[in-house]
Amino acid sequence: MMSHVKKRLCIVMVCFTMLSAMFIGPGATEAMAASDINVNLAAEKQVIRGFGGMNHPAWIGDLTAPQRETAFGNGPNQLGFSMLRIHVDENRNNWYKEVETAKSAIKHGAIVFASPWNPPSNMVENFNHNGDTSAKRLRHDKYAAYAQHLNDFVAFMKKNGVNLYAISVQNEPDYAHEWTWWTPQEILRFMRENAGSINTRVIAPESFQYLKNISDPILNDPQALANMDILGAHLYGTQVNNFPYPLFKQKGRGKDLWMTEVYYPNSDNNSADRWPEALDVSQHIHNSMVEGDFQAYVWWYIRRSYGPMKEDGTISKRGYNMAHFSKFVRPGYVRVDATKNPNPNVYVSAYKGDNKVVIVAINKSNTGVNQNFVLQNGSASRASRWVTSKNSNLQPGTNLNVTGNHFWAHLPAQSVTTFVVNR
Repeated sequence: MMSHVKKRLCIVMVCFTMLSAMFIGPGATEAMAASDINVNLAAEKQVIRGFGGMNHPAWIGDLTAPQRETAFGNGPNQLGFSMLRIHVDENRNNWYKEVETAKSAIKHGAIVFASPWNPPSNMVENFNHNGDTSAKRLRHDKYAAYAQHLNDFVAFMKKNGVNLYAISVQNEPDYAHEWTWWTPQEILRFMRENAGSINTRVIAPESFQYLKNISDPILNDPQALANMDILGAHLYGTQVNNFPYPLFKQKGRGKDLWMTEVYYPNSDNNSADRWPEALDVSQHIHNSMVEGDFQAYVWWYIRRSYGPMKEDGTISKRGYNMAHFSKFVRPGYVRVDATKNPNPNVYVSAYKGDNKVVIVAINKSNTGVNQNFVLQNGSASRASRWVTSKNSNLQPGTNLNVTGNHFWAHLPAQSVTTFVVNR
């Protein structure tokens, strides 16, 4: 009797394995099974403004015309960036350097915004900052003149065909060893008394490490908050458990939350193609979107030996990790709730827009994962996918059939996969 039972169980198990392989695809027998990923299309989170990077021709030279196409175009072998950050030079004679790349970004539908490192020299004074007597700050009698300086840049760019989406008050005012320092109270005063006169959206305070002590005063002051349109932050060395900002959720209704500068995980020379280190980039974007609720993610230099575009103008492994978001999660898409960590070393986020659902799944483990994706409060017919791994860059995969409200897919070891589900 027992032998017959065992035989029947063996037959059932063989059939189950064969059916699983049919649904999951090649490599199933070498992969782990993971918990379901539930994507709740009715649970809306933040609106996405875009993904992009910084162009700084005064420091490292401008992007070339082909490099602009690679950065802002969204065809094959292009990054699909939808945001560009530019520099407000303290010397207005250098403003022309920002125009051509900004015009190209605008032509491709990207948002262009600007950040200053220093006010004009006649507005600055030296002071003693923790023993550094050469430290610089904006003179307290020049706040109105500085607001006009920012307005002049907005007007110059508009005259040259670039309508700036927003302008920042100061790049990293709390880490200004080589530029201009601002205390939290100085930023607060400017935001309260002068930012309202700026003729575009205003970004503040762009803390280097998302330190809340410099933005809390703005959020707690009704007038300063009224004059701030976008809370900008950098994430250099910021721990993921510091990504959430409860006070912004409480006070910042109607305001945007942007991550306006970072490189991650390092700026080592010629590190852009290191694998699997490049997967850290997509995981960092995932954490920024899911844990931090950021609406924008902006890299430091677009073209650099550690950036999304290498010095020769080709896309790097880090760039392809960014492109898994930037090419598919377009401006205006809305993040929706998804099972963010269904298995150890697997990270998932989901977005909807244009009658599509975009799911980005990162598998940092050394083993492939067979994954079931379940759409809640919605249905679909077909899913396309693109994979970046050690040996592939945004490689299209076979289309997947959506049965009812779910589909199975294989996530290769040490890879990132973007699924586009047609609703």
